[in-house]
Amino acid sequence: MNPEASAPRVTACVPTWNAASFIERTLESLAAQTYPRLRILVSDDASTDSTAAICERFAAADARFRVIRQPVRHGWVGNTNATLRAAEGDYLMIAAHDDHPMPTYVERLVEPLQRNRQAVLAFSDIEAIYPDGRREARVYRDLDGVRSPIERARRLLAQSAYWSTPYRGVFRAAVVARIGGLRRHAAGEVSADWPWLVHLALLGEFVRIPECLLIKNYRAESTTRSWNFGLRSWLAVAGSCAREIRRSDLRMAEEIPLYLQIARRARKKLRNRIGPAH
Repeated sequence: MNPEASAPRVTACVPTWNAASFIERTLESLAAQTYPRLRILVSDDASTDSTAAICERFAAADARFRVIRQPVRHGWVGNTNATLRAAEGDYLMIAAHDDHPMPTYVERLVEPLQRNRQAVLAFSDIEAIYPDGRREARVYRDLDGVRSPIERARRLLAQSAYWSTPYRGVFRAAVVARIGGLRRHAAGEVSADWPWLVHLALLGEFVRIPECLLIKNYRAESTTRSWNFGLRSWLAVAGSCAREIRRSDLRMAEEIPLYLQIARRARKKLRNRIGPAH
């Protein structure tokens, strides 16, 4: 049997909106992937520029691409979930419309998932490029070799530097079918990937490839730049983390340490906001 024909199917989910000035390079980087059984699913979120037309041009030239067009705008969370619902395959990845993966990105991340059945997500180090031209290596080591689901979730709840890096990895489609997509909360979409990753970490191991295999471009108009990262927003997303823990299969005795971790972080943030005297 041809080993390529038996390789797991991978779908790159690309939620996009008003990205005409940069989406072409992103699609080119996905088209250049060396993995043999890759499909690219693009969901245009009712863009008002030529984004959809550019994506459809790629689909017309390359059978691996498929484009769906949303009739009304759903926002980052809704559009991402639309791609997850429509995607088919054994593994999925959420490919931000301004990320540029190296050609071997998908191939390198599928390998550890195939070797380790306990792993649900594989990711690499990334290089971030900021609007002012500054470059930064974003390396998230906190989950390296951690087999305990409680400890993985606890470390993600600690929200140390670059905690969102795994979000850009390749993950098992069956796990997403189990927990669902991202969820809005009282503060809207702010850091909605954090609770999602916490739930994912409760279901299996995260594997890091210690190489920079993806370039993340932060633009002045990036979605995250519009978010309010104040105390109220943090409390809202922390509450969403607590709900994901409650939705998991943990016993109450296992949940309690994680709720305490959230409470400790909240107490620290409140003290920093209003001062220790209060």
